[in-house]
Amino acid sequence: MSRSLDKVEEAAATWDARLRGATATSSDRQAFQAWLQEDPLHRITHERLQMALSELRTHARLPELSALRDEARNGVDAIRRRRLASIFAVAAAIVLIVMVSIGAQTERGAEIVAQLQGGSVYVTSPNERTKVTLADGSVVTLDSGTRLSVLLGASRRDVTLLAGRALFQVAKDSRRPFVVRAGERTITALGTVFDVDLSKGELRVTLAEGSVAVRPVQFRRGSPQQILAPRQQLVATAGDALPKLRTVDTERAMSWAEGQVFFENEPLASAVEEMNEYSSRKIVVDPAVADLRINGMFRTSNQAGFLEALQVTLPVEVRNDGEGRIFVSKRPGPTAE
Repeated sequence: MSRSLDKVEEAAATWDARLRGATATSSDRQAFQAWLQEDPLHRITHERLQMALSELRTHARLPELSALRDEARNGVDAIRRRRLASIFAVAAAIVLIVMVSIGAQTERGAEIVAQLQGGSVYVTSPNERTKVTLADGSVVTLDSGTRLSVLLGASRRDVTLLAGRALFQVAKDSRRPFVVRAGERTITALGTVFDVDLSKGELRVTLAEGSVAVRPVQFRRGSPQQILAPRQQLVATAGDALPKLRTVDTERAMSWAEGQVFFENEPLASAVEEMNEYSSRKIVVDPAVADLRINGMFRTSNQAGFLEALQVTLPVEVRNDGEGRIFVSKRPGPTAE
């Protein structure tokens, strides 16, 4: 790997032990937060460790867990590499994932940024869409620019959506709920089909089949939770006590997973922003035409067809700057004789 995963794992375990110790200070906690912000892999690895430890706590008699607790309570500042190996090796089942790329723009599928023995982390590039099959039989479709971590444990299946959008087709397993954490919420299902989207600065959960429960991450008895029925979409912004529910066309809402986008009275600027997610050649919209409205269904892999449709249906022209950018501007009117 391009980054030393061993060192990141060791650092994550070291921070965990230090912060659990009796001598932890506010300076330690500030330094830990700074470490988390240095690299997305730091936060991902830390979350993987916490999930692994949570799974291990369900098996309190494991000697590895007892030893780890003893070291943490003694304020140990460094955990040896062999200690770290025990933490991740004992975590429930190793996740075996078969990747099948369905992106029209890439053949390689999602990059595995970190494959710990307790789970795996996936990242798609800005120009790809990828499908992965988990060891439990669940299928996850990742949109472009998505970061996702997975940990399949003995008592539950944990997924964290860190960025982007994903469609989940969850294999039924009544003994292990399938829990997706996204932003400030968790989405819990047993066997269902739903979409979770963090790509637009808010959380959107769309349900196609079955049912899911959406609740705050810090859920306590009496806290509000919402049960979605098929064709419902939940929309939550930061700080929402009770997110909004609305009825949607799930086929349209989830069309991105099949490489399609639907626009209905959509401002040109936002339609172009969405199409730009799937191409390395970016379209730039002149502010003078940004509010023009567009309707229709388009293939995310067919940028040329999208641009042609713009020129046919809107008073705009398209030109290339010769440096990989495409400009959409107002079409000049007829000149007077």
